[in-house]
Amino acid sequence: MKLLISGEGSSDIGTCNNAQGVCMDEMFSPGPMTIWLTRFLLEWAGYDLLAIPEAVVFVSEKTLAQDAKQSTGRMQALRGKGKQVETGLYFSNTRQLGLRAKVMSRDDDVPVMAVFFRDTDGTRSAPGQLWQAKWDSMLNGFKSVEFDRGVPMLPKPKSEVWLLCATKQGNHSHEVLENISGNDQSPNSAKAQLDQFFGEHQSATQLAEWCQTNPVDWSKLMTLPSFKAFYDRLQSVVKAIVSPMAALP
Repeated sequence: MKLLISGEGSSDIGTCNNAQGVCMDEMFSPGPMTIWLTRFLLEWAGYDLLAIPEAVVFVSEKTLAQDAKQSTGRMQALRGKGKQVETGLYFSNTRQLGLRAKVMSRDDDVPVMAVFFRDTDGTRSAPGQLWQAKWDSMLNGFKSVEFDRGVPMLPKPKSEVWLLCATKQGNHSHEVLENISGNDQSPNSAKAQLDQFFGEHQSATQLAEWCQTNPVDWSKLMTLPSFKAFYDRLQSVVKAIVSPMAALP
């Protein structure tokens, strides 16, 4: 099993440290969201993918955009009457990530799961309709290339809210956190609240290290609809990959 991932920067999925658009192993610096991803896969599938050479492959946002420009395939699904307007960029990027995953699976003769990370909105608290439109656009991008192992990772409004939720006490609903402004300049932004919790600003590396053991359980995060949607989709795809493999002699 291999994992193909794409994100926006070092503080979410991670980044290449060799100035390339595609990287793996020591050339890839995993971010907090990748640490969480690999924790789930270790629990559900028994694979510590970050410890397996070439098992986790990162593709930058810029590289996917370049792939989309060079693609001769359709960029966007047609819209029917009453259908939510899809986000073309998300559609085309997940389409390209799905194509890369299919090639990787064929060439390496292993199942490949693709996870596409994007923040819902970086400037304001995004309405639920916008989150749903972007989520559907990601799924439709994977579907357009007949790739059924694609997983959207779409925090609302951004990944700092998921991290902030992991710092909270009590297992009551923390859904209100999704109403925090996505603007980092806001005086009460998720990033500012995270800094307050830690006592100082945390680098991407420090947050990734913290995520190796936090949260201890996921019950708080499961009260965030955006996280629950990601979790359920991820679990479904992992089960679809692992179950047939487990049945092999």
